[in-house]
This record gives sequence, structure tokens and C-alpha cells, in this order.
Amino acid sequence: MFLAQLKVSFAVFVPADSHFRLIVLFDCVVICSCLLSLILCTRSVYTGVLLQSEYTTFVSTHHHKTVSWSERMEFINGWYILIIISDTLSIAGSVLKICIQSKELTNYDVCSILLGTATMLVWIGVMRYLSFFQKYYILILTLQAALPNAIRFSFCAVMIYLSYCFCGWIVLGPHHENFRTFNMAAYCLFSLINGDEVYSTFKKLRDKTYLVWLFSRMYIYSFIALFTYMILSLFIAIITDTYETIKHYQKRGAPLSELQAFIAECRDPPNSGKYMMDEESSSFCCLCAPCVY
Repeated sequence: MFLAQLKVSFAVFVPADSHFRLIVLFDCVVICSCLLSLILCTRSVYTGVLLQSEYTTFVSTHHHKTVSWSERMEFINGWYILIIISDTLSIAGSVLKICIQSKELTNYDVCSILLGTATMLVWIGVMRYLSFFQKYYILILTLQAALPNAIRFSFCAVMIYLSYCFCGWIVLGPHHENFRTFNMAAYCLFSLINGDEVYSTFKKLRDKTYLVWLFSRMYIYSFIALFTYMILSLFIAIITDTYETIKHYQKRGAPLSELQAFIAECRDPPNSGKYMMDEESSSFCCLCAPCVY
């Protein structure tokens, strides 16, 4: 109540021109803050890419091995990528907001999408601070570990889903209003997966020809059995198995990757003097020299 009265008082006693200037000033502060964050995160990602390139070259030259994609991604912090995207959207949305307030543009939809998506990504980025507490960070670890298998599994499931969408659109389109277009067929089948509109979908085909009626029953029964009882169960099993693996690693320790084992070979502290480099040598090669010999 107090905040509402303060807002009304501010609107009454502060001139409209001053109010507009304060909002523009606030937007400029947001743009400058996001721009600074964007520059720093981009610099960190760029440094990680350079270090990744040097490590790949070093392993290929001295060990005659190829570095896997998972090891390459260990040099790049995914949270920085998320921050870069959110900062870019925030800057673009704030600029559009200033243009809209100055009556130069009227595209509210694009501005709201940019600012809304940026806000969502910012709140998701807050979860990175939970990494200091392993028990609370288990959700991110599970999603990170299960993502590759989930993407491959979802790709196969989408192919089967599209096949049912095209089949329902072609066969049941003239007889059922929920399958009149491809988009409507996709909406209807997605609702069936979640248990919605099952009875109405069956009921609307009750008075059709016997051949269409029989095909519709086989079509819907097979779709529900395949996606509800098999595909969704297998997808949940992938997440559950990954979750149990993460819990096992938290209790007994995760196995070291080749990159982590390579770094663990260097047991000299940073102040030992063995990491001193001259102007012509590469920083990464000097860092890894004790590990080679």
C-alpha cells in the first residue's frame, strides 16, 4: 500500500518530462552494466577458446591423440554463454524500450519478447551460484549429464511423432475437426500425450464410416500406447539413471577425464618457478612442460 501511494505521489509531483528522463537514465544504466558484463564474459570465452586450441595442438603434437568434443567444452563455461545471450537481449530490448518511449518506434511485441527472454535467462543464471552447494546443484548436474542422451532420444521420438501427425492429417483430416490442418493434428496429438481431449477425440469419430472408425481407433490406441507407455517411460528412465549416477559420483567421487588426469600430473605449485616463460614461448606449453618430462 505504501509503495502504491509513493508511486502515485511520484507521478503527481514529478513532471512528466523528468519522469521520462529518469526512466531513460535507468535504461542507460542497465545498458552500460549489461555491456560491461558482455565484454567481460566474451573475453573469458575467447580466452577459453584460445586455451582449448593450444591444448588440442599440444595433445595432437606430443601424444598423437584427438581431443573429444566433451573435453573441448570443458574450456568454455556454459554460464558465460548464457550471460552473453541475456546481456545481448537486455541491451537490444532496452534500446527498443527507449525508442518506444520517445515515440520513434511502436513495436511493443519485439521489445517485450527481448526483455522477457532476457529476464528469464538472468533468473536461470542465478542457479550457477548453487554450484557452491553440491546437494542443491544436483538438478543442473543431472540435466548437464543427461542432455546428450536426451537430445538423441528426442530426435528419434520427434520422427515418430511427425509420422503420426502427417498420417492423421491425411486420413482423419476430412472427418475430424482436430486434424483439419497439420498444426491442429500436432496440437491434438500433443494433448493426447498429456491425457487431454482423449474422450472428445474418440467421440467425434463415432458416426463416421466403419473403415475410418476402425482406422481411427487403431491410430489413436497405438499412438497413446507408444508415446504414453513406452517413449515417455524411456525418457524418464534416462533422466533417472543419470540422477542415480550423479548421486553415486557425489558419494564416491567421479572418474577423472583425460583432461583432468592430464592436469593432475602437474604437481608443482604456481610459485615454484617452473612456470616461468620467456617472450617467445607459449604460455600453455610452458605450463604443461613439467607434465611432459
